[in-house]
Amino acid sequence: MARRAAVRNSTAEWRAIAEGPDLLFHIHSIAGKEGGGWTEEEFYASGREDWEQFLSHWKHFEPTVGGRCVEIGCGAGRLTAPLSAYFDAVDAVDVSSAMIALTKAKVGDNVTFHEVCSNVIPLEDSSVDAVFTVQVLQHLDNLAAIRAYIAEALRVLKPGGTIMAHVMLPGREISLARKLLWEAKLIRSRYGLSRSQTHTSVRMVFPTAGQALHMFRDVGFADVELRGFPVTSTGGFHSFFLGRKRR
Repeated sequence: MARRAAVRNSTAEWRAIAEGPDLLFHIHSIAGKEGGGWTEEEFYASGREDWEQFLSHWKHFEPTVGGRCVEIGCGAGRLTAPLSAYFDAVDAVDVSSAMIALTKAKVGDNVTFHEVCSNVIPLEDSSVDAVFTVQVLQHLDNLAAIRAYIAEALRVLKPGGTIMAHVMLPGREISLARKLLWEAKLIRSRYGLSRSQTHTSVRMVFPTAGQALHMFRDVGFADVELRGFPVTSTGGFHSFFLGRKRR
């Protein structure tokens, strides 16, 4: 059986997942779409539908949002494609070269790609107008990594620029026993991934609403808002934080 390097963190985890089967389902996991149930047409159409909903909330917060945007975690480009149709330029950041290759085939030449291995956005200070991310931050290794990415978003934003960031919040208090069970499942799954098996669990990190709010405020974001709504493609509740870099 072919083996990969040991999968010890979320970066290695998602690089391995990107090279495995049924990738579109693992990116956008809707019941009934497993086992190759997504067609490319349906997958990318779901991204366009969701983006229209996300954009309506972002414009309510900042009516003039536009210009140059960073997308943290472009994946296979489900949202990158509509982002590139809306913004003048997009900087798409991801940990996986395989993901980036898929996205390149779906977007125009106004998208610049950045493969990363840490929570650093490889752009200059105050160089972009907007930062967007969805279904990404919960897969980082810990709360400190989430906070670091939020701080990076603030750094690269121009004064007055805004962020719309999905942060998955716990539906209820998570017991120590449940946390330990999740950790055991994750260890087994990562062991399987290192042996080219399909993953059975991924890292999930859930800050409370209060913890997330403090992350955005503590790094320096102003006018921070939390918005929650059911998303078109899944019907599932999504929580987004919006904030502004002070002028």
